[in-house]
Order: sequence, then C-alpha cells, then structure tokens
Amino acid sequence: MKNHLVTETSSLIINRIKKLNSMRLQRVHSTLSEEQMQLFTLIPYLFQTNHIQLPGFIDAATPFGVVNFTFSEALKSACSALNIAYFDNQSQQPNALEGVYAMGSSASFGQNHSSDVDIWLVYQSSLSVADVELLGQKAVALTQWFANWGFEVNFYLVHPNQFRECGLYDNCQPLGEEHSGSVQHWLLLEEFFRSHICLAGKYIAWWPKASGEDLLYLGDPTNLPASEYFGASLWQLYKGLNKPHKALLKVMLLEVYASEYPNNHMITEQIWDFCSRDDFSANNDAYLQLYLRIEAYLLARREVRRLEIVRRCFYLKCGVALSDPTRSKQDWRYNKLLELTHSWKWPSSLLITLDNAKTWHSGQLQWFNQQLNELLLASYKNLLHFATKYELSDRMRVEDLGLLARKLHGFFNEDKHSLPFLNPLWSQGVSEDQLAVCYSKKDTNYHLFRGCNTSQQLLGQQALFVADTATAVVAWAVLNGLVTEHTQWAGIESRKVFAVKLALLSKKLLPQINHKVKVTKRNLCQPWFYQQVIVVVNMNDDATRDWHGQEIMVDYMNGDVLSLGREKNNMVSNIDVITLNSWGEWHSHCFEGETGLLDAISFLVVGVKRADAHSHITVLSCSKKLVKQIQDQLSQLLELCYQTIQKVTDSQTLLIELNIGKSKYGLHFNSLGVVFKLLDGSAPIFYPNKPRLVTHLPRPELSNEPFSAVPVIIQRYISVGAKQYFFRQLQHRVEIILVDEHNALTHTIEENCTIQSLVNEHSLRFVKSSHKDQHAFFNMPQFFQLIRREGDLFVEPFGVSEDEMGSAF
Repeated sequence: MKNHLVTETSSLIINRIKKLNSMRLQRVHSTLSEEQMQLFTLIPYLFQTNHIQLPGFIDAATPFGVVNFTFSEALKSACSALNIAYFDNQSQQPNALEGVYAMGSSASFGQNHSSDVDIWLVYQSSLSVADVELLGQKAVALTQWFANWGFEVNFYLVHPNQFRECGLYDNCQPLGEEHSGSVQHWLLLEEFFRSHICLAGKYIAWWPKASGEDLLYLGDPTNLPASEYFGASLWQLYKGLNKPHKALLKVMLLEVYASEYPNNHMITEQIWDFCSRDDFSANNDAYLQLYLRIEAYLLARREVRRLEIVRRCFYLKCGVALSDPTRSKQDWRYNKLLELTHSWKWPSSLLITLDNAKTWHSGQLQWFNQQLNELLLASYKNLLHFATKYELSDRMRVEDLGLLARKLHGFFNEDKHSLPFLNPLWSQGVSEDQLAVCYSKKDTNYHLFRGCNTSQQLLGQQALFVADTATAVVAWAVLNGLVTEHTQWAGIESRKVFAVKLALLSKKLLPQINHKVKVTKRNLCQPWFYQQVIVVVNMNDDATRDWHGQEIMVDYMNGDVLSLGREKNNMVSNIDVITLNSWGEWHSHCFEGETGLLDAISFLVVGVKRADAHSHITVLSCSKKLVKQIQDQLSQLLELCYQTIQKVTDSQTLLIELNIGKSKYGLHFNSLGVVFKLLDGSAPIFYPNKPRLVTHLPRPELSNEPFSAVPVIIQRYISVGAKQYFFRQLQHRVEIILVDEHNALTHTIEENCTIQSLVNEHSLRFVKSSHKDQHAFFNMPQFFQLIRREGDLFVEPFGVSEDEMGSAF
C-alpha cells in the first residue's frame, strides 16, 4: 500500500512537471514569430542527428543522440519549411546527451522578440574530452547558422556533475562567457531550475526533495554559500555594461536573497508552490515572480525611487506594448501587465514613451543610463557590505574576479578625464541633427546639449555630457555615435568661430575614433598601454591667428613651428590628448602653457612604451593656418619620442633637445619614462633632432642575487592608479614586491605560504575594505608571478593560462 502511494505521488509530480513544461512551450510558441518557432523546434533535432546534410556538421565522429528523443509532425513541418533534411531513423549507438534545455527568459514575462535563447546541452559523463570538444565545435557552428537567420541561440555544454563535483572530471567545460560558472555557481543552477524548458531528454529533478531513476539530478542550490554573492554581483554588473536593464533585475534579486540569508526562500520554491496547487496561470512565471520579490523587498524598505526604475526595466524587458492593444492584446502576458501598470498608476504618456524606446534620442538614453548605473552601484554596495562578513568561495577563481573588476572599474570610475560609453539600450539610432556646446563660467566646464542654438532653448534640458574641454565633449559625442557628417554644431553665447571649430573637430575625429574595441583577457590581466592616441592641436586657443607670415616660406626654410621666425614664436598654443588604452577605456586630457607640449609628451610616454604593433598616434590640427606644418612636425616629434623610449635600456638615459619658443629644453628618456629640463641658451638646434646617449645609470638593486633584476622587470609593468603584486615562489616562502597606486614599491618575504593563498588573502582584504570607498569599488589589485627561465626573469599574470589570453572578455 505504501509503495503504491509513493508511486502515485511520483506520478502526480511528474504530471505536474510535464504540464509546466508543456505550458512553457506554448508560451514560447505564442511569443516567437512563425519562422523563429520553426528554428526553435529544430534545436534538439540537430543534436539528435549528426549528418553531413544538416547544419552544424563538423565530423562523422561527433557524438549525437538525445535520451528519450521523439520525432513529431511539428519537427517534420519545421524541416520542410526551412528546407532542412529530415531523418527520423533512430540510432542504435548510446545517446551523447542526457537532455537539451532552454533556460533564462524563454517562455517567461522577460521574453521579447529580440531576446536570445540560451540552451544547455547536458552531455553524458562518459564522453571523452575529444568528444566534448567536437560537440563544442558543433555548438559554435550552429550558433552561427542560427545567427544567419537573425535568431540568436547560445549553447552551453554542461557536465551532469558540473555543479557538484566537476573538479574530479577531465571532460568538464566552463559554462562560457554568458554564464561564467566560476563566479556564479549555485545561483546559476537556481536560475536554470526556475526557468528551464525540457526540449528533449530527461526531466530535471528541480523541485524540493526530488527523486526518481528517470530524472536528471544536477545538484541542490538551496544551501547557497554566502561567498557566491560577491562574484555573482560582479558578473551581473559586467553583463550590465551591455544590458543594464536586465542586469539590474538580477542584481536586485541577489540583494533580496542576501537580505534573507541564511533563510532563503528561492523563486524555484515559489514556482513549485504554484505547481503543487495546480496553478499554471500567468502568476506561475519565473520572471514575474522575480519582479514581485524585488517589489516586496523595496516596498518594505520604502525605496520608491529604486522601485520605479525596476518597474520600468521589467516592463521594457517584457516588450509588450500596452499603448497599442491591437498589436499586443493577443499576448498571454497582456492582461497581467495591464493589471500591474494600473496598480502602479502609470499614465498613458509613460506607456507611450516606454513602448517607443527604439526611437529614444540621446537625451532620454542618457537619463535612463544614469538611473540604471546609480541603482546598479547602490545594489552592488549593499552586496559588497554583505560580502564583508563572509569568506570568498574556494570554487571561485579570484583571477576571474580581478578581470571583471578591472573592466568595471573602467566603466564606473568617476575620473573627470574619462569618456564613458552611452549605452544605446533599445534605441535603433542615437545620431543627432544638431548639437550645441555651452561654456559655463560657474563650473568652468563645457556642456553638451541636443537640438538647440540659443540659451533660451537650454532651459529645462539636462546636459548630455559635461567636461573641462570642448575637445572632450566633441570626442564623447563622436565616440557614442551622436555625430554624423551632417550634424550641425552651435556654440551657445560664443563667437561664430567656436561653432566652426566644433564642426571641424568632429569631422576630423569621425574617421579616427573606433566605436567597437576588442578587449582580451591578456589586455585586462596586464598593465594598460595606449592602443590609439589622437593629439588635437590649438582647439581652445590658436597662436596662428595672429601670425602673418607665408606658409610656403615656412616649408621652404624648413621652419620650426615650435620656435618660428625671428620672434621665435611657438605656434602650438594648447594640446588635447585623446587616448584609447588596452583596457578599452577612452580618456581626454588637456595641456596648456609654454611647456604644454612637453607635459603632453611626458604624459604619453608612460602609455606608449609598452605599445604593440597595432598602436598608432595621429595628430589633428584645428589651427587657422600652418595646419599641415603643425601636423607633420608634431607627428615626426612624437614618432621620435616613441622610438627613443623603445631604445632606452635599464642602465642608460637618452636625450632629445628641443626649442620651445625662446627657450631650449632637454627631454631625458629612461626606462621609467621622461622628464624635461630647461637647458642653457647655447647654440640653437634644428628640428628634427636625433637622440643621443648622455649618461649611464647604475642598475638598481632590491636585494642580492638572484633578485637584483626584479625592479628592472617591474619598471616595465607598473601602471599609475593600480595596485600590483609581484610574487616569486621560493621553497617554503614567497617573495612579494608590491607597487601601490602611486608607484611606491615595498618588498617583503612571507613564510610558509603559497602564491595562491596570498592572492586569496589580498583579494578578500580588498573586498572587505573597498565598500568604504566608492572610488575603490572595482579597483581590485593585479597579481603577477615572477618566473626565471634560462637565467632570465619573466613576469606573467597569475592564474590566467596562455590559452585563455587571446579570448575576448
């Protein structure tokens, strides 16, 4: 009798699971277009069958077959519609996959027409490393094939013990860039449990105390370790650089879970509660329940402002246009969303604005971006405070966190010289017909506005961007796609010549600034260097306006524009330096005065001494006269400086002598950079000047051999603004050379430890202290290892393999 009851109960549970799965498949069908649904239907079939006539074919040896796969008329129809070969013969060989599952926003309130589809391929634990590699190649090929149809499908190979004891197996694969299983482990599994759809294969044992021989058991996320919240929040913030509205909801959920710790009641359990009550209504939805949990949390804290932005993010993620009932009334989410927005007391004007997000102009985008970033940082701060109470997880690759933090530091830091990216979000175009720049005497900054040419039209407008120079404002607009060749510029309450210079500079910058920059793991785990330098001359002031000479005579006499004519006038009034570094960050700095050019050279040399073959420097002159002469001479000078810094050794200094106006300066180049000094007024020099060896410096030493060369190596790696640890493993101790944010160097020896333990210790110390200082939020230390090979000392990023170096991050 008891066994019969257990069987009956198990059967009831499985029926509920099947009903939930069927309901989600129906919801996917109602949300996708007909072509998208046909493509969606093909996904498990393309892994059930491996044939040269099918998309994604790599090799005849590629493992194939899905447990419990069933052929259907819907599949046959999809193959026919898409002109795909249909093979319905069952293979006799063992199936390679335990199951194929969609997860994430598919079939939920969070799915819209532009949503991607995330697919987990849970493979048999018996597959070899080579088998898994072939499956991975097929998955990559299929992602590209689906992309050719305009349908984004991402595949992730998952070992059945991925979340329990994957470290014991050789054939486990990392979950990939989208999911980053290293920094969010059980949280990722919990998201999978609450949102997945079984497309083919075994049903997942995801409900509380699930058991059964025919189920696939991946693990139990209910005992979620506190240490995972920090890594997961970092990861979601990183994902938020591209999709902040989506990341905000996930970061907020982390904050909710952290606030309940250790008595977490997860959304997975709520979904099961609905199923247990046979409630398969719109309320039984993972994304809706995610929002409702966040709402209850924020209402309890009386954080109405944060809640309003969360509501807008949730609504936009759904993609259901309530302002156009004729188009959206058939959507299964329509009535529930209508009920929610009524309870939020949203006016129809707000619905119209949100439903037209694809046409948002740069001003609307900038405002929404600011709100999102502010809320993301607020959540992160709360999670960081939570993380200070707990140890970092042993599972977590601290070096992964370092790379994430480095990327986030470039995005969220408040450096006044930074040129931040404007996230276009849903907008299909942010270019502006007219832009205006207004100089404020009150804050001595330049303000960028859209669509105006008088001060009256500025009333009520929020500036798109504020910077200390006009060059930075124009560069930001070009970088973020606001400028086209037809954009008109206005200078508010300025002379007409100012507007002309704005237009001139924007046209010069358009072909120079690359909007898409690839940043690899190698870039992020090493000191930065300049990949691109744009030198803008005479934008703010222009000495050539008062010059009445003839340009042809300057060419004929090989004149020096830095010390021109009998009066020895310097034609370079000011220098703006726009830089792109290897961490993907854009900055703009201004240098003025008699030594402005020398200051600019000193500033640039630090970033070009490690430049690679793809780095380049461009000079743009906004002068009224002598444009070509200034560009040519400064280009030659900067190239000379670059060649000189490359030639210096650790034991010598090279000198370039240079006339600036009526004075003569010496630029002293050594392995640390360059300093300049005023020289006596002896015989004049003629441009271009050749560097010459002037002195030998003794090799600096930190201690006795074999460490005497350590400072020399480190000098090539140090970066201002980053704390860097250089470790050398000895027998039972570790030598530590620390270079702080200001390049101050200390040297210590730690007994009875390993490099890994020290990395974990200093990372945890960073986590526990950084919540006190917002400027240090993401400025995580960099860790390097000193390794001697054949007598030479090398520096390598700690914990990142050579194979990983070239991958994008």
